[in-house]
Amino acid sequence: MEKSSQNRKNKAVNIILSIVFIPLFVLCLAWALTNVHPMGASAAAKTPAATAEPVSTPEPAASATPAEEVHEEIEPAVTPEPKKHYVIPEGALAGPAPDESLYGTVSKDSPEDMLPVIEKAREYGLLEEDEYVVFDPGAEFYKGLYSDDIKYYLDETIFAVLWKEVIDGKSCSLAEVKIADASQLRRKLADDTFGGYNQYYASDMAVSANAVVAMNADYYLFRDFGIVIYDRELKRFNTGTYLNPYLKYNCIDSLFINSEGDFLYKTILEENTEESIKQFAADNDILFSLAFGPVLVKDGQAQTCDWYPLGEIDVGYSRAGIGQVGKLHYLWMSVNHGDVSGSWTINEFAQHFAEKNVDSAYCLDGGQTGEVVFQGAPYNHVDFGAERTVSDIIYFVSAIPEGERSAG
Repeated sequence: MEKSSQNRKNKAVNIILSIVFIPLFVLCLAWALTNVHPMGASAAAKTPAATAEPVSTPEPAASATPAEEVHEEIEPAVTPEPKKHYVIPEGALAGPAPDESLYGTVSKDSPEDMLPVIEKAREYGLLEEDEYVVFDPGAEFYKGLYSDDIKYYLDETIFAVLWKEVIDGKSCSLAEVKIADASQLRRKLADDTFGGYNQYYASDMAVSANAVVAMNADYYLFRDFGIVIYDRELKRFNTGTYLNPYLKYNCIDSLFINSEGDFLYKTILEENTEESIKQFAADNDILFSLAFGPVLVKDGQAQTCDWYPLGEIDVGYSRAGIGQVGKLHYLWMSVNHGDVSGSWTINEFAQHFAEKNVDSAYCLDGGQTGEVVFQGAPYNHVDFGAERTVSDIIYFVSAIPEGERSAG
């Protein structure tokens, strides 16, 4: 009886102990499973919990903490909107009308005020960060009887600046142009027809073409020789009838402009045939050519001309020419008669053109024909103070369709 009673007491104690220790064991096991890292306690100690305070380190303040690095990696990248690129069809007879609000004037007494305009052209991407600009606020600006302020036009596709400068004691007019696409450099013939006999003032032709800047070309109707390509077609191949030593060669230098807006040349001593010129035009994708000359600058070096059938090369004369500064970057330059003697020999003109750091340059018809037009009117002082009707112009246009410009 006594033994039976003792057994009942032991059994009761065991039940009580089971009730107490089994839940305790379960709790301990659960804690262990949820708090011990699979890689061990040492690995867990190396990786702070997400809710832990940032750990101070001796790294420089500019260094990012791991949390910051993770934030930068997962932050969505912002993709800038691609810049629109406009191309004018080859067959277009005019470009988009320029935005009148984007023309500007800077006093010739404060040429440094052009620097913010040039900087804005860089912001537009028209000028590369380190791209050479011919316009120099430190130049000697002409302030005589026929002086004018500095003029400019700027939108996202074209930068143009015109100024008058004293060079070698002469009054010179310059027009620098940078375009976004080669299609913005164009040639216009009177009535848009090769061989027509009508002639017009360059200013009127410029307005009809919506030109930002325009200049006389070679006045091709005034003579019937040279190599002339227009609308990709060889319209004229005539080596002329000058001096016997030159009969089998081109009688004048030719400037060819291709679809990339680059200047290519054929010089007076290169022998060509119609077939070789057609092949040259096809191989180089030539859009049009100019037949006047001579070549003034080639590969950055002034060229010396000892004989040439055009332009009174050995006497002082008003001159006009166009050069390529770099890719889609051009310079027109003239020296005209005015209140000072505005005249150079052809070799003097070539030398001064080369001093403007152009890659190449070509002489256009000069004298009274030499003219640059801006905002529908001559900018330089044309000889005799009056325009002369011409058969053709070279011109530059904006490429932005009307209504799409963002002024300012």
